[in-house]
Amino acid sequence: MFPKIHFIDPALPTSVARDFESAIAVTSRGTSTFLLALVLVAVAVWLKTGDVVITSLAAASAALVALRIGVVKLCSSTSAYLPTLLAIGVIGAAGIAALVVRAFSLGDDVAIAIAVLAASGHLSAATIRGAAVPKLAISNASTLFGLLIVSAIGSDCWAVAVLLAFHWVGTLQLIAMLHGHIRGKLLAEYHMSQAALTDALTGLANRPALDGALEQRIASGIAVVAMIDLDRFKAVNDTYGHDAGDVLLRSVTARILAELEDRHLVARLGGDEFAILFDAGFGVADATRVAERIVLALERPFMIATNSVTIGASIGLAASVHGDSARSLKRRADDRLYDVKRGGRGYVAHESATVAAA
Repeated sequence: MFPKIHFIDPALPTSVARDFESAIAVTSRGTSTFLLALVLVAVAVWLKTGDVVITSLAAASAALVALRIGVVKLCSSTSAYLPTLLAIGVIGAAGIAALVVRAFSLGDDVAIAIAVLAASGHLSAATIRGAAVPKLAISNASTLFGLLIVSAIGSDCWAVAVLLAFHWVGTLQLIAMLHGHIRGKLLAEYHMSQAALTDALTGLANRPALDGALEQRIASGIAVVAMIDLDRFKAVNDTYGHDAGDVLLRSVTARILAELEDRHLVARLGGDEFAILFDAGFGVADATRVAERIVLALERPFMIATNSVTIGASIGLAASVHGDSARSLKRRADDRLYDVKRGGRGYVAHESATVAAA
């Protein structure tokens, strides 16, 4: 078994990794232009030299570029996408190197100029486009330079080999620099988008994040949401101050998360209001059982500095029905929450019944 190649850092967030893959394909217009140039190269070298080998190499290179365009369009969402691009890049680089070597062997100045320009275009495109995924760019550039250096040494052109080696090193440094720039930009955009959807105090999702997740869930199936309101939280704020209230909110967050698995989305809506969007596999009965555990967990005293404080929580549950929006679903869960508040607080209510916390 061959070891699995990690083309993209597996530690990166999934959305950022997808952005790296997308960055390879954003220059499809440039790739199409290069394809047209290679077709013209094939025609030009045939008209100038009549050499079948160099013409075939140019035509094969054009065919590989056309294949790459097809792979980007048809296979970008498959596991074979990056390995296929790697293979196409290496074969294409080898073909371009052979094109240059053949042009020099013919000794035709026009053919040499055309072949060198084709190699420069290939190298520039592979370096700039492939820098998002360095394994692609490095393998491509290394194949091209490696074959050209070997050919130069075989022809006793040591000065050319040395110059190519320096150019190779410079290209690898450029790839590293470009990748660092792309990585920094994409991570900065990711962190900004995350910050816009995260509650700064607790680290939970915020209201816009919950609304977006609710809309997506409602569009794909049934959503079950719990609206949570803390009981007696204002008294803690008034007695011990807002800093103590912030500490309490973080402690509440920790207890809620301790009762849940990672697959559920927990959000802080503001103040002492929280919400849970349960996993798609959860029905109202499952959500009620979890909500009851949360009520019990939040009834236990909290230590704020040297003070023991007791609050509690009221929870309303609702499941989406046909025609629901995020707003209407939250409103119905809020209605059940207010039922609990009017009924004495400290328990869970859903749309069909009120379930007392055991």
